[in-house]
Amino acid sequence: MAIRPLVFGVLMREKGRSLRVRSEGNRGYILEDTRVGQTKRTRRHRSLESALRDLARSWRHRLH
Repeated sequence: MAIRPLVFGVLMREKGRSLRVRSEGNRGYILEDTRVGQTKRTRRHRSLESALRDLARSWRHRLH
């Protein structure tokens, strides 16, 4: 029987900014930060916990 990794993704949007966490299978997770008129920034994480922590920090940072 084949074992597949858990597929997980998150997308948050507000006023032309998008934050997305997506799974890369066994290689970890990617956080993509996209803003209108700017280049997409990506950050790689080995664990889902660290990717979600980075997502939460970035989402809270938009308030300041």
